[in-house]
Amino acid sequence: MQGRYTVTTPNYTIGAEAYEKIREVCPRYGKTIVVIGGRRGIEAAQEKMIKAVEGVGMEFTGFINGGGLTTYETIDVISRDPAVEEADIVFAVGGGRAMDTAKIVADRLHKPYFTLPTVAGSCSACSRIATIYTPDGKFLEYASAEMPPVHVFLCSRILSSAPSEFLLRGIGDTMAKCYEAQIAARGQKLTHRDGIGVALAGRCAGPIYEFGAQAIEDNKNHRVTDAFEEVALAVIMTSGLVSNFAAPEYHGQIAHAVFAELATLPENERCSHHGGLAAYGILLLLLCDKQQEEFERFYAFCETVGLPTCRQDIGASEEEIRRVFRLAVQKQNSQPLPYKVTQKMLNGAAEELEAYHQKKHQA
Repeated sequence: MQGRYTVTTPNYTIGAEAYEKIREVCPRYGKTIVVIGGRRGIEAAQEKMIKAVEGVGMEFTGFINGGGLTTYETIDVISRDPAVEEADIVFAVGGGRAMDTAKIVADRLHKPYFTLPTVAGSCSACSRIATIYTPDGKFLEYASAEMPPVHVFLCSRILSSAPSEFLLRGIGDTMAKCYEAQIAARGQKLTHRDGIGVALAGRCAGPIYEFGAQAIEDNKNHRVTDAFEEVALAVIMTSGLVSNFAAPEYHGQIAHAVFAELATLPENERCSHHGGLAAYGILLLLLCDKQQEEFERFYAFCETVGLPTCRQDIGASEEEIRRVFRLAVQKQNSQPLPYKVTQKMLNGAAEELEAYHQKKHQA
């Protein structure tokens, strides 16, 4: 190990009335707050946020729409907004893209930021990493804030009121991170930081397998339950801590590469959410890695909760899938996987998956 590094992790509060903790945590960081978030997210949280700061000497300088694609152009515009310049702290509110925009704005201006996710669709509320796109919607790069959020406020009442598709998205993304990290770390001599991240990645799957189906059912009925909160914590906090500790090559491998290319297909509206597309990549990854028992376990879970289990589910033709595989292989990280995933391997895994799916539905 050379040099020096610092790891900072966010605190968090979860519960139906988690926002009540704002009055205890936030005043020490300043008196003025700017909210950056998606329109729907702000609408869902605004009343509770305003009530949370009553009587503690804090006030809002503005509520800024930071939804839509996270681009440097949008970040530039929001960073110059007077409401942002005047604020002592930033509240990032909403889904993953709004979070990503807000955290990079806060990082640029060296302002402490707090996250208030309104959907359990990704780890963005905990992670320092932001996914940056070009204005025309193409993936550009991953950016990283110097610091993670100071505190994450998880209002389970608001989270459980969001459409269950967001939770499915988060589940798929979190499970991809789990399997990718375990495979990528095989045979590696891990640093302390990477080792903690990989260990946490292994913790992602357990609560989802145990509580995932019930959590989705509870989400559909807008119920705050232990099962829902356990899965939300796995998606947002455990997965986010993996991103903060482990290097990107341990949790951004072939399942995510396949997702990234699938998301560009014109027909992907049939399964447009990240989770569905990532879940398909996980099935292929497990087959490539010869983990038959784990493949069958994850396949059964996908069928139970409604994640895709075949090519038809993701709305892609065989020709499109082969093009996706070619591009995914070109862009995958060369290290530290114990072997290179080739286009031939992915083609074979896809054929094996289709045969397995057909056999299951003929039985």
